[in-house]
Amino acid sequence: MRSLIILVFIFLITGTSVSQTDKANIEKEAQTYYDYMTAMNLDKVLDYMHPKMFEMATKAQMKAAMEQMFNSPQMKIEFITNDVTSVSDTMDEAGVTYAVVYYESKMRMIFTSEKDKPEEERTAYLELMKSTMSSQFGADNVLIDNETTSLIIDNTSTMFAIKDPQFEGWKFLGNEKNMAAFVNSIVPETIRTTLLNK
Repeated sequence: MRSLIILVFIFLITGTSVSQTDKANIEKEAQTYYDYMTAMNLDKVLDYMHPKMFEMATKAQMKAAMEQMFNSPQMKIEFITNDVTSVSDTMDEAGVTYAVVYYESKMRMIFTSEKDKPEEERTAYLELMKSTMSSQFGADNVLIDNETTSLIIDNTSTMFAIKDPQFEGWKFLGNEKNMAAFVNSIVPETIRTTLLNK
């Protein structure tokens, strides 16, 4: 009986240390992913994305769309900071390991097409865009910077970290409302409800 208790204790200790190691690895990889995002190293960002994303569009198409989104003639987006704040425990299902990554980001949206317009027009445009962005991020999280004709947006959100044996390393998948159907097709409901409600 005593040896059985020792075995169970060792198993529990080992399980805890593996979980902590997983969490540390996920946090490190997620921060690396966000550092690439901040630096706009899109090739590296794409390497960390879940490969099923590329069933909707190729890597080259995805990169072109991101370049257009981040640096169009009308608007430029810069990330000021992207920081991982915490990582959930991991859960396994059907040989795949999942976790939730919590993060905070701060970005600047520069409206390059407006910067040479009269101040009154620029201010009106920025107010309109603030109203639009506030509906998504919350009014307290969107600030106007008249000097640079930009909005500064704070965002706190989550993404899934996924380790699937058929892919190399941890892959990440944003947990955004507009991607819900796609996320739900990859992350099982039991995983989503358990990890997001902890």
